[in-house]
Parts: sequence; C-alpha cells; structure tokens
Amino acid sequence: MIIEKLLPQSLEDEVHKLMTSTGFPWYWNSENIVPLTPDKDIFQMTHVFFLNRKVWSAHYNLVNMIVGYFVERTGIKVKRVVRIKGNLIPNIAHTPESLDNLIHTDMDITNPGNFVSFVYYVTDSDGDTTVYDDDKKTVLFTSSPKKGNCVVINSKQTHRSSVPTQHKRRVVINFILELDV
Repeated sequence: MIIEKLLPQSLEDEVHKLMTSTGFPWYWNSENIVPLTPDKDIFQMTHVFFLNRKVWSAHYNLVNMIVGYFVERTGIKVKRVVRIKGNLIPNIAHTPESLDNLIHTDMDITNPGNFVSFVYYVTDSDGDTTVYDDDKKTVLFTSSPKKGNCVVINSKQTHRSSVPTQHKRRVVINFILELDV
C-alpha cells in the first residue's frame, strides 16, 4: 500500500530539513542488510532513532510523530514500535547483480507476531522500493521515492531498495511496528 502525503506540510518540511542538513549525524554502514556479507559495491549511511525499546537519537521525538500520523491515516492499531531508522543511500557505482543482495525481510518469517513496516520517503529520488513474492523473483509492486509519501508492507514480506542513479541520494526512514491484534 502506498500512502501519499502522510504528514502535514510543515512536519514533512521539518523532517526533510533535519535529515538533509550538513549537521545531521549519519553513520557508516558497510553491511547494507545485516547479517548478509557486505557487498563491495553498495553501502549506506544510517541513523538509528529507536531500537530494542531504547531511544538512540536526540531527534527521536520528531520522527516518532510520524507513527501517530501513520496510525491516524491507516487505522492500524500499534502495540509497540520495534525500530525507527534513517537510511541514506548515495548515488554510487554498482552492478545490477549487487541489488539482488539487498532483497530481505524486516522480520524473520519464523518470528511470532504481526508486524508492519513502512518506508517514509524524506526526499524525492529514484531508487525504488521493490516488493517481491516469496520466491524473491516475482515483483508484486514498486514504489518510487516521493517526498512525503510512504510505502507499507508486512514486515515479513521480501523487498529491497535500489541505488539512486539520477539523484545524489535516497533518504528514507524505515519503521517497524508490532501490531495490536
């Protein structure tokens, strides 16, 4: 599911300004999808806002507001936030084969419970999100990064991001929520 313009314009702009400023603390992540072997061509910068029931960022309160707007728009009942993490993938040289290494799920399929993931697009960019069937080959749908939009999937659904080739970076916030069902 794709949700257009999730946030009020003022909050959308505030998140964009924060995460694209020169002072925002991005951290090197050579392993784009943990625990896969690092791909020599692809890396990303990350910023963990919330993980393991702990706030990791001084900017947590701002991005956590996005969860409230998400719940309001979708009617989904959230039991708890599992993770909130910013990702910045730069426009870098890569081979098409290296993108196959990025196919993953946000939660292990054997994990009990119901989880939903959503990717909030901080910037306009290329570098689509591609969602796959269980075979990791059949494309169910793609979503292009458009500032203020988000794509919602089951956290156990296979998917991947793509490297931007037309824009200098792809900036998103990835949320994993446990559902209250």
